[in-house]
Amino acid sequence: MNNKSLLTLILFLISQIGFCQFKFEREYRVSLKDVPKQAREFINKAKFKKKVKWFVEESQEGKTYEAKVYRNRRKYSLEFNEKGEVLDIEIKIKFSSLKKITRQHINSYLKNRFKKYKIKKVQLQYTGTGEDLLKCVRTSCGLKPKFEVIVKGKKKKGYQRFEFLFGEEGGEVIRELKFLPDNYDNLEF
Repeated sequence: MNNKSLLTLILFLISQIGFCQFKFEREYRVSLKDVPKQAREFINKAKFKKKVKWFVEESQEGKTYEAKVYRNRRKYSLEFNEKGEVLDIEIKIKFSSLKKITRQHINSYLKNRFKKYKIKKVQLQYTGTGEDLLKCVRTSCGLKPKFEVIVKGKKKKGYQRFEFLFGEEGGEVIRELKFLPDNYDNLEF
């Protein structure tokens, strides 16, 4: 069975479970010529000084394009749909850099959810119009972020990885996804 058939089968099975809340991602590098024109134009307007790396991400939600780049010593990930419209911008940060109230809300939720846990990754996630997102990249951002938090958590026995999306100040859980086991196709840069 080739990779495309396997991906189709997995996506079909996941869709049959209903609102299963599992996270499946497959991410692979693509060349600039394979990226939708509108996405390339957005990145050109952002005027990044560092090299932009392009990826395709296939997940339970479909296919998207991702531009990954460093700016001001932070890792940026800009996600685009298949037409090239910008969907969101994520900026990797340290958990300790969040406001105290946000850290308290997130920690409180995670303490109630797990016996033990370790926060593996935190990203600010901005959504809005293309114009607003372009401002977030070029200057200062007037949008309020959501917080994407990757956690390795232990419930009864054994650890599992989860992705949580918290709302404003970490007070509300918008989404919770459990990673499928051995998800090694997801690239970190």
